[in-house]
Amino acid sequence: MDKKILIAVPTFESIKPECFKSIYGLTRPEGYSLYFDYVSGYDCAKARNQIAKNALNGDYDYVLMVDSDIQLPSDTLVKLLGCESDIALGWYYRKRTKTDQTIIFTFGKDFNDDNCIKGQTMIHEVPRPIEIKGGGLGIALINVNVFNKLQYPYFKFVTYSDDSVLSEDLYFCNLASENGCNIKCNPSVKGNHIFDVMI
Repeated sequence: MDKKILIAVPTFESIKPECFKSIYGLTRPEGYSLYFDYVSGYDCAKARNQIAKNALNGDYDYVLMVDSDIQLPSDTLVKLLGCESDIALGWYYRKRTKTDQTIIFTFGKDFNDDNCIKGQTMIHEVPRPIEIKGGGLGIALINVNVFNKLQYPYFKFVTYSDDSVLSEDLYFCNLASENGCNIKCNPSVKGNHIFDVMI
C-alpha cells in the first residue's frame, strides 16, 4: 500500500498561480500517493499548527509545507525524501534580498545573518544534503511522526525582552532539534520566491 504525503499551503489570503502550478507539476515519488490541502485566513503559526493536526488526523506519513509565494522545482518530493531525515528543507532567497541571503541557517548560537548560508555557497559549494540548525519552512517535508514527539503548539512566534522575534518556523526547528529530530537541507531543491512589483 502506498504511503501518503499531504501537500499543504498555509496562506493568509490566496495562493500565487505559479505556486499552485508548480505543486500540480510535482513528480510523484514511486510508492507514494499525494493529497492537496490549504489552510487560509490565519497567521502562519496557526495555519501550520492546523496543517500538522490535519496530517496527524488523516494518518499521513509526510506533510510537504509550501508557502503560497514559492514556486517549486518538479523533483522536490523525490529529492527531499532522499535526504532520509525527520525534516528536509529546500531553500530560496529571502524576499527582496540584496545580499545573497537565504532562509537556511548553519549551527551556531542564533538564527542570525552570521549563521545564514549564502545562496552562492548553496549553488557552488554544497554538493549533497547537509545537516542544518534550521530554516524557513516554505519548502519543508516533515515526517508526521515528528509531531508525535513534540508538545503542542508546534509553531508559535516568540518575542524576547529586546523586542527581537523568533519566527514560527525557526521555533519549530529549535523544538524539533531539542527532541532529537534531524534537520537537513538539500541544496539542489531551490525554490523561486515570487513577489509582485508594485508600480
